[in-house]
Amino acid sequence: MYQNVRFRLTRLFTAVLSLLLAVLLGVCFYFNIKQQFSLQLSSFTSQSYAVSESISEQTVLTSRWLAAHEENAGFRIYLWDNGAELFHNGDHANQLLPEYARYLSEPDAGHTLQPQEKTNGVSIGRHGILPEVLRYQKQLVKNDSILQVCFLQSLRPLYSRIRSSLLLYVLLFLFSLCLLALFCWYFTGRLLQPLRTSQESQNRFIADVSHELRTPLAVILSSASACEKAPPAEQKSFFQVIAREGAQMSNMLEQLLTLSRADSHGLVLRMEETDLQTLLLETYENFLPLAADSGHLLSIRLPESELPLCNCDQGRIRQVCHILLHNALSYTPAGSNVLLFIAEGSYEKEITVGVQDNGPGIPDGEKEKIFDRFYRIRSGAFVPDSEKGHHGLGLAVAKEIAAAHRGTLTVSDASGGGALFLLTLPVCGNF
Repeated sequence: MYQNVRFRLTRLFTAVLSLLLAVLLGVCFYFNIKQQFSLQLSSFTSQSYAVSESISEQTVLTSRWLAAHEENAGFRIYLWDNGAELFHNGDHANQLLPEYARYLSEPDAGHTLQPQEKTNGVSIGRHGILPEVLRYQKQLVKNDSILQVCFLQSLRPLYSRIRSSLLLYVLLFLFSLCLLALFCWYFTGRLLQPLRTSQESQNRFIADVSHELRTPLAVILSSASACEKAPPAEQKSFFQVIAREGAQMSNMLEQLLTLSRADSHGLVLRMEETDLQTLLLETYENFLPLAADSGHLLSIRLPESELPLCNCDQGRIRQVCHILLHNALSYTPAGSNVLLFIAEGSYEKEITVGVQDNGPGIPDGEKEKIFDRFYRIRSGAFVPDSEKGHHGLGLAVAKEIAAAHRGTLTVSDASGGGALFLLTLPVCGNF
């Protein structure tokens, strides 16, 4: 599906950009032709005027002189002396292309020019739509005789240059089209990369959820099957297993629901002014029995001065504290110290709640990954998740809750070894 969407978007973008490029090159080609024609017309006009002035100044006109000016100017010169045509270098009619002969004007013979346009004294002879020749005619009075001059210049060389320019524009367009196709293919790949990453993440998420739910479901189903065959005295133990696995599934589903709401910006917070010292004391008392059972030394440290109230959702912040403490008790060996505290310092804008342990700590390469969903460290001194009931969702939930409060949740190495988690929240008036 991804490749199909990418291919179709590439075709669409390439077609649109190619159309824009074709229009742009067409406009450039039009103005290029217009500029070339203007230059040709300007050159012909200035040269014709200069040659006609030179003819008027000459006392004797020779064929060699006319031929030299024709070669230098790039056009044909025709002269009539009192209506009689003057020839040089042979017959002009044979030297001129037959289809251009109609543009010669012989007043005495009554010939007329074909439909034309006049620009700066220059006639533009047309045959159909396109101009064919440029014509300049002037009458001179010389030695009591009337000398008429006519200059004709073919536009075929100009059209030859235009065809070369057109070929160049076409090749440029084809080359640009290839570059556009490659660029669009690369651009759509970058454009769809977040979608592809999201799709892959969803696929992994579904696979991970399925994997995590399969284990407790298998235990529940096997316990239920064994319970049917077990005597009444042994059924209680199977019921306890079913209840424990059901509780784990319920906890995981609740975490998944929280993450889903956070993704859709539907995580509802019941904000109220909260005394975090009281909240931490209650959390500390709730975790004392669990810490004693696991052989951990749980302690709390609160500042002596009174702290400002924090605008937060008490239930969600308590949930974050439970996640951090539960992880600290689960992934540190018995006898480890776990400290719950509010960081000392400036409380004008924010309050920091911390959980610190002196366990094995978290490797630097894993510090960012542990907040990913279903990510768990399975090496070193960490206890396997299957024995602790963890699914790799707790820290992801805690980070989403912190972000919803416009706060942060970070992890670093503790000064004496172990891990240090800091939850930073804005105080009232700064949310």
